[in-house]
Amino acid sequence: MITAAVMVPERLSRWRKDARRSLAAQIPPGQVEWSDDGSATHLFGDPITEAAQDLGSMRVPRHFVALAGSVACNRDPVRWSLLYSLLWRLTHGESHILQVASDPLVHRLIHMHRAVRRAAHNMKAFVRFRAIRHPDTDEEEFVSWFEPAHCVVERTAPFFVRRFPSMRWSILTPDGCARWNGESLQLSNGIERHLAPTDEDSQDELWRTYYAAIFNPARLNRTAMRAEMPVRYWKNLPEAAIIEALTRDAPGRVAAMIAQTLAPPTPIPDDLDAIESMAASAPVVSESGWHPVHDPGWRVARRRADALPLCAAAPLKWKGSEIFTGVAGWTDPTLIADDVFYPLGATNPEPRLRFYASQLSMVEVDATYYALPSEETARRWVERTPDHFCFDIKAHALMTGHPTSAERLPPWLKEDLPVRLRAARNVYSHHFSREAIDEVWQRFLSALAPLREAGKLGAIMLQYPRWFTPTRESAARLSEAREHLGDMSASVELRHRDWLSDRIAPRTFRLLRELSFSYVAVDAPPGMESSMPPTFEVTNSDLAIIRLHGRRTATWETRNEIVTERYRYLYEQTQLASWLSAIQRAADGAMRVHLTFNNNHANYATTNAREMYQLLAEVV
Repeated sequence: MITAAVMVPERLSRWRKDARRSLAAQIPPGQVEWSDDGSATHLFGDPITEAAQDLGSMRVPRHFVALAGSVACNRDPVRWSLLYSLLWRLTHGESHILQVASDPLVHRLIHMHRAVRRAAHNMKAFVRFRAIRHPDTDEEEFVSWFEPAHCVVERTAPFFVRRFPSMRWSILTPDGCARWNGESLQLSNGIERHLAPTDEDSQDELWRTYYAAIFNPARLNRTAMRAEMPVRYWKNLPEAAIIEALTRDAPGRVAAMIAQTLAPPTPIPDDLDAIESMAASAPVVSESGWHPVHDPGWRVARRRADALPLCAAAPLKWKGSEIFTGVAGWTDPTLIADDVFYPLGATNPEPRLRFYASQLSMVEVDATYYALPSEETARRWVERTPDHFCFDIKAHALMTGHPTSAERLPPWLKEDLPVRLRAARNVYSHHFSREAIDEVWQRFLSALAPLREAGKLGAIMLQYPRWFTPTRESAARLSEAREHLGDMSASVELRHRDWLSDRIAPRTFRLLRELSFSYVAVDAPPGMESSMPPTFEVTNSDLAIIRLHGRRTATWETRNEIVTERYRYLYEQTQLASWLSAIQRAADGAMRVHLTFNNNHANYATTNAREMYQLLAEVV
């Protein structure tokens, strides 16, 4: 039996129509009764008719439109009433109410929006497809039954189109169904549970085998597991059948792992091929206990580095352009471990930076993303590096829309937060006053004055988050960033692939040129949801930047106990050589080129940076 569910866009469209009529008739929120399908009636039984005034003259912020689209997917029956109350206030003297996160109405609607976003995330995480044969065509299709917490089928279906473009699939839910036939996405009403396929297939057993293999008993936390994988979804997950057994056996498996750890370590062979084989699968322990003995790959990297001829650390010259090579940070815990990169005795910041600057010509400072820099620190950087050396400085999280921990903020900035957020794990720029964020920019740039005066400031790197998408608002934020920066050199790294879509890419590059921003081209795991295509473009004749993140797909979009696990990838020479033509084009179009290796695990990045220098030295 097919249910008579009405798709969310229809409900939202109905609500918008009645809401505009109610506003035009000046009917206050308390006198409108909203039904679950988004339609409205006058509380006193009078029909809501079209008013004579021009409805098209009403204007509301874009944030409200986006919020309404999300809240419309929430199952809470009062959502339409709350949205109309907010709309009423926006159009009756409180046009900035959306910026007041502490307002009870705004707070509740944001909470409903987050619940929808969480439901969409859960749908992406917990949909499990089963292979079936289509009864009419006998072709293989993949079907999944899912029961989302909110009505998110329409919002989430495009994700599965991007993830499985070559596969015919259907996602069936009580609210609505989505089907992809390989060419077009079709949406329809929901169905009853008993109409969905329930038989297991061979993929279920394969998935359980994989899940058991990656299950880490030492990190078992039942509370966190239920938070990340709510019990309500277990009934539709093939791995749920083995979770109880895995958790029951966890203590014994942990004891066995500890016993194995205490045993004498396996000797590392001298044969290079054997070492490379071990490096491909070697586990790495927690960051505080990391040691090269647990990760043979560092020795492969060092042997490759030792085989390189000694060369000057100064930038290479190419037709009037300078090419700098370096890595993202010189103090990563896996890099400063004994016998990895730094010589014995380099146990504090000064000798480490002096040694680093003797090997490479630039560095990207990552610490400024987490904490505001100080002028004294910048002055010490100048003193400890040669004249040709330069620093790219990553902008603070609050300058680019990322969250940051309130505990890391200086007292003057923390005091600007509402009291309830002063111990929050994540705070965003919109939680602060405009004056406070302006002060962040001013203090950040002022602290870099010693670098700028010494000619060692490469660029301020603005690395935007995945949710920074190509919109007019985003363009305005880039323009605002340029106003803060003045004439300072700056680069932009984007993380949402829509910026480089066929239609948007030319406009993206044109905008960056107009704002004198250097586009940061990236090398990252291909084909991932958060990976940018390796597209290169010079948007600033003064500076071009290429960042190489590594190509380790297995950890690129997962949560990693050790941050550097995401970037534990050692480039082969042929992979580095594939960028040579783009680097030469960059040098043809810009006075300076920065090649930043962000595969910063152990000595992987420093080795690849030196290898890239040698490859370039042979062709330029």
